[in-house]
Amino acid sequence: MKKPEKLEDLFTELNGEEPCTLFVNPPIRYAYKKSDYLYLFYKELFSSKIFKITGVTTPGHLKFVITQLFGKRSILNYHWIECTGFFSIIVYIYKLFCIFLYKALGGRVIWSVHNKMPMDCKMEWVNFHGRRWLARKADLLQIECEAAAVEISTFFGVHEKKMRVWPHPGYPPQLMPRVAALEAINQRYNVKLKVNDRLFLMFGHISAYRQIDKVCEMFLDEPIQKKLIIVGPVKKGQMKLYKKVRWLARKKENIVLIPQFIKEECVPEFMIATDYVLFNYKDVLSSGGVPLARSYNKPIILPKKGCLRELEDENLRFFTSQDELKELIGNL
Repeated sequence: MKKPEKLEDLFTELNGEEPCTLFVNPPIRYAYKKSDYLYLFYKELFSSKIFKITGVTTPGHLKFVITQLFGKRSILNYHWIECTGFFSIIVYIYKLFCIFLYKALGGRVIWSVHNKMPMDCKMEWVNFHGRRWLARKADLLQIECEAAAVEISTFFGVHEKKMRVWPHPGYPPQLMPRVAALEAINQRYNVKLKVNDRLFLMFGHISAYRQIDKVCEMFLDEPIQKKLIIVGPVKKGQMKLYKKVRWLARKKENIVLIPQFIKEECVPEFMIATDYVLFNYKDVLSSGGVPLARSYNKPIILPKKGCLRELEDENLRFFTSQDELKELIGNL
């Protein structure tokens, strides 16, 4: 299995060094230069003399098909693909059909595999077969660590030799005094966090795969000075979970719930104010939250799963079961 020395090598392996259009789905969000995964992933290619990066929306999938039809050099780098329910099957099939046409016309595809299946997956049969087809059709699979290779190879039935390792990009930290971060959070979200509180942060969408409710139940047994802060919007279809988390948060003052999208400029406030960043993924290969917390040099509590188990850092505290997590929280 190869690990390119620089990102450009991942694409020149298929294209050579001739000028080429690099289609990216979903499109890069250039307005979020400090937090958008795709912007940070492709950052070093923006000045490339070989690749012209072009974002592809869902309706714009025909763009890369037409480009290939006219014989122009191009590569498609696909990231997330998911069928979210019965009514999205048509869109899902449309995307896969466009990729099929592109490949049939001689196009080259790199699929960046972030997880084996979408988190909190619906329509499992449809998602599995579509993703397995894509894994087999793609010329290369980009994964974030060597530990994921065996799982992905077995799950999708593809050989490890078509996989290339390129890690998750880091995030540029924005530093400020902790007291200032706490004051900003208290004023902005009408909460009452104190400097002498021991703060545990769960940051990201409120969704079942994060097992937030289980962590809430653990904190019901913790002292009031040890606080769990849950920050992030409710993911579509997760209202039942949100109501349970809200009910648990109302039972004790040491569970602080902020169920809303956090603007890019406000994210550093939470990273700086907290003492520990906590992740309780049910099943995961890669995570965007962990690199974000590491960029702020934060102590992190995380499961020993997927690519996370390859990480080595004195700030990392691993657990392998919910009992271990509860004991870990109790001892901190």
